[in-house]
Amino acid sequence: MNLMHLGFLAAGAAAMSLPLWIHLLLRQKATSMEIGSIRFVKQVVRRTKNRQRIQRWILLALRALAVLLLGLLFARPFFPDTPADGSTREVAILIDRSASMGARQENGAAAIEQAIRRAKAYVGSLGAETRVHLGLFDAAGVQPVSLNELDAAAASSMATRYEDAFDWAGDLLAASTRADRSLMVLSDLQQLGASSVNLSAFPADVSVRIEDPAPAIAQNLAIESAVATQVELRPGVPVAVEVQLVNHGAFPVIGAPLRMELSGPKSPIVIERSVSLAAGEREALRLELPIETPGLYRGSVSVDFDDPLAWDNQRAVALEARHPDRLLLIDGDAGSKAWENETYFIETALRLRTPVGTGPARTFEVERLVWDRGSGFPDLAGFRLIVIANLSRFTERDAVRLNAFVQRGGNVLWFPGDRSTDAVHERLQAAGLLGTTTLGRVTDTVARVQAFDVDHPALRPFADPQHGDLRRLTAGRVLPIQSADPDSEILIRSRRWPLVISHRVADGRFVFVATSADRSWSDWPQNRLFVPLIRQLAAWLTGQLDLRQSVQTKNIDHPEQVPGIQSDGDAVVVLNVDPAESQINRYDVDAFRETLGLPQHSVVTAESDRRQQYTPEGVARADEKWPWVVWMLIGVLSSELILASRVHE
Repeated sequence: MNLMHLGFLAAGAAAMSLPLWIHLLLRQKATSMEIGSIRFVKQVVRRTKNRQRIQRWILLALRALAVLLLGLLFARPFFPDTPADGSTREVAILIDRSASMGARQENGAAAIEQAIRRAKAYVGSLGAETRVHLGLFDAAGVQPVSLNELDAAAASSMATRYEDAFDWAGDLLAASTRADRSLMVLSDLQQLGASSVNLSAFPADVSVRIEDPAPAIAQNLAIESAVATQVELRPGVPVAVEVQLVNHGAFPVIGAPLRMELSGPKSPIVIERSVSLAAGEREALRLELPIETPGLYRGSVSVDFDDPLAWDNQRAVALEARHPDRLLLIDGDAGSKAWENETYFIETALRLRTPVGTGPARTFEVERLVWDRGSGFPDLAGFRLIVIANLSRFTERDAVRLNAFVQRGGNVLWFPGDRSTDAVHERLQAAGLLGTTTLGRVTDTVARVQAFDVDHPALRPFADPQHGDLRRLTAGRVLPIQSADPDSEILIRSRRWPLVISHRVADGRFVFVATSADRSWSDWPQNRLFVPLIRQLAAWLTGQLDLRQSVQTKNIDHPEQVPGIQSDGDAVVVLNVDPAESQINRYDVDAFRETLGLPQHSVVTAESDRRQQYTPEGVARADEKWPWVVWMLIGVLSSELILASRVHE
């Protein structure tokens, strides 16, 4: 049996002597007198006196017991459901180690250090036979640890995720055969990490203890991102990085120093600014960099501001400054006006500055050549892609030079037209640019796009109907591809023929389109999908859509990773903490319980636990036995009342 207030029982034990003192103080003293012959009366009195002496001792004992029971009642006895040694108990303890748990308190200790101390204190309060499971969790999942390994735990650089943690604990406790199962969660209760949690499979009979060891945060200035928005070296257009800042706090930030440092092929670059933000305000700060030399630049941007989350005051940044990809447009039918040129629609699409792919927006440096005004190809060095449309003249020398260009890693996008002849196509095939692909004769038809390769990098965006449906494209005249080389990729096809094929030649590619580049053969240039289609094909052929870019930026996705810049072969990877961890919005315990869908009766907090064990304010424990004491006290008082009425003092 345990007592919630031992002092009351001690007071009751001390008060047990009160009935004895009262009995002695109120005892009547009789005076002996000799009167007549009372020999027979003395015998009767002697027998009665012996009986009353026994009754008085019983009455005294009942009164003392009543006083003791009254003290026991105020002491509030209880019998714990779990044995003191914990032989029926199994506990899982989850400790949040996400980046936000690195928040520093006034004494300099991180929130996770306070969480570890609480976890160890809680384990120490459990019985020696208690089965304990410890786990550190973040967005990567749960890492089981032993009690000895807990001291070495530290906050990671990852985001918060509760669902996997509760699944891990729920599976362990659901498999337990012990009667008393509970879960302890030590977390800063960050709102974003709990938004998508589904605890439908969590055991309903498991009690959950929730504690928030993190300090209250009223101010946090964070750099959410630092992204290169202009990396091409163009006259009058500086290389630029956009820094996204946000003031998560309740107070304004005035004149915080911001500094960017980059190292590259030449001397280091340092940019300094000052930032001021109102409470809750965001700002996108554009930093223009004096970069004129191509190459890889790496460094960081930081803001000097004192807040509990110091790690989000700096972000790693890297960029590759480069000249735009050079494209050569060869126009086989120059019109009298610009919009009558064979390559007018393609040139317009390629000169737009809309971004393609991911990362900084990259454009094309387009040069146009009228084929009939020259004597063949110019110097092709430096060009990444050649777009050829409607050639009427194509010599063997031209075929050899074009083949050499592709062999060295160049790429060609070819469109036929009204001026294209069978001789042109025969030389194209003889040069091996199409492999064993055979072409037919120009045919008037209705060739609607029936299918396209949705897994191809250039065509993948069109798999989303919101971006448009390529099956709306229709051609009224085509140069039919009778049979495609087995090694060629069919990118787009109609019901009868392939419409776009790609054939690899050594290090380059030759892409053949079965219809013209202008409106004479198809409605493609009039369709709103023509611009994104041409730009996607050009971006793919120039390497802008390669999965492996020279600079890759991503959020940290492994607990062992740290913010910074890492080399990965010829590329660099910029690793930063998920900006969501900079949020200072937190749940209280009740809101956290409702968001996760935990039953109210199953949640135990540190405060409710202290109230229940030490200072219950009008709330009875489930295992209290004071009703038993009340009935015992009533029984004792009733017995005392009956006996007192039969005993004469």
